[in-house]
Amino acid sequence: MGRTKGDVVVEGATLAERAARALWPLCGSVLISVSPAARNPAPGFPTIEDEPPPGRGPLAGIAAGFRATGGADLLVLACDYPNVALDLLAALVAAAEDHDVAIPTDPGGRDHPLVGLWRRSAEGPVRRVLEEGAYKVRGVLRDLRVKRLSAVDLPDLDWTRSLANWNRPEDVDA
Repeated sequence: MGRTKGDVVVEGATLAERAARALWPLCGSVLISVSPAARNPAPGFPTIEDEPPPGRGPLAGIAAGFRATGGADLLVLACDYPNVALDLLAALVAAAEDHDVAIPTDPGGRDHPLVGLWRRSAEGPVRRVLEEGAYKVRGVLRDLRVKRLSAVDLPDLDWTRSLANWNRPEDVDA
């Protein structure tokens, strides 16, 4: 993107603010995960700093979320999913039941673990993977009981729009 994704402004709000607002109806509180010493891209919401060392990516943010929330499960939404549907988030919360993680799998078969309900039972495996120096979120999924929601589970959802992942300036321009 050429800058921090959370700071990108779309329709008058940063991507971080859009994500926080999407989560708000389903969560008791919303925390914005930021790199150590980074400024808050969603000033209306409190931040938590990713666990050191820096550069460990979103998995460090999930670990920081576990650290900051006591016994709560985490509804995770990366800011680069600016159009995620509330129906999808609610379905993930409902689907988690006896799984460690509930995530969507798009019609092309790709998992989206940064749009998901991460139960407290996932905390140990997340920490273990980070300690091993593996920082890919997908890498921890092999150690977890994963519930995958697909178009079969939510046939009326616009999957393409809801899981559009913005990683380049062209994505924002489109």
